[in-house]
Amino acid sequence: MLNPIEETFETKTFAAPNMIVMATDLTDTEELLPHAIAQAKASNAALRFVYAIPPYETFVPEAGKVAYIDPAERARDARMVLEQLAKQVSAQGINCAVTVRCGEPADIVAELVKETGAQRVIVRTHGRTGVKRLFLGSTAREILTRIDVPVCTIGPHCLPPSRDGVHTIMHPTALESDCFISGRLALDLAEYHRAELTMLHVVSPDTAIEPYLDPHYAFEKLASMLPSESENAHIKVHTLVVPGDTTKEILRAAEEIHADMIVLGVHPGLPHGALGKDEHAYSVVTSALCPVLSFRTPERKGKKSSDMVHNACVIC
Repeated sequence: MLNPIEETFETKTFAAPNMIVMATDLTDTEELLPHAIAQAKASNAALRFVYAIPPYETFVPEAGKVAYIDPAERARDARMVLEQLAKQVSAQGINCAVTVRCGEPADIVAELVKETGAQRVIVRTHGRTGVKRLFLGSTAREILTRIDVPVCTIGPHCLPPSRDGVHTIMHPTALESDCFISGRLALDLAEYHRAELTMLHVVSPDTAIEPYLDPHYAFEKLASMLPSESENAHIKVHTLVVPGDTTKEILRAAEEIHADMIVLGVHPGLPHGALGKDEHAYSVVTSALCPVLSFRTPERKGKKSSDMVHNACVIC
């Protein structure tokens, strides 16, 4: 019997989407496009390229002034670039379309996901820190807080997709009460791609409390997330519990197994800026050598807003 939270989403649809939105700022197409094409081919999905023109003047830190950009001219130029890319993609047998709109990027992406029924968003994240991150923010994280479909982030260290497809998937989990939903997505992905799946829990002595300090409890909880042997016949699953720093151990394990994809379940941040309260998920996204598929779990009933702020973008 499915956990009530599992019934909230059709995770099998998310594992094999029929529509994928690729959000771009036009400087990242070289990194994004190979992954978008590979994922579209893997599930026979259509692609939609989207470029958003912010509705405000653009501040140029290097010049120390505000530069006015004609929205109509910018939209025309962006459409020309994206339509040329769409032709190249269409030549490979992938249905591809282009959308250029004025508005906040995260808002435009959320609108497009709703309009098209897309089941996945692919976006580049640059891993900016300090002043640049304060100025430019993170569109990837803003998108993640506004949509209910998985967001696949391509970080600055992400390698090109393997020509052989997805063979190894890793799912780190903090074993929170709603961990079953992201675990189900990881299992569905492994089943669809016939890939090996590693379920990982990192015991961090600095932050963990009972019973999470007990590795036996962790192994039992991981085992409870798996389907029965008959349902699991086509999936090879490994369970791994290790001590140490959460981010470092996730990245180390992913590199050791040559993961083709990392699946993260994350809690949503509520107020603007709350995502900075916990950096584990964001650090994984910006440091991983493979794409990271982040899936926002639903807000838990009974949770206070202050608790959600503390847990913003926390791996669940």
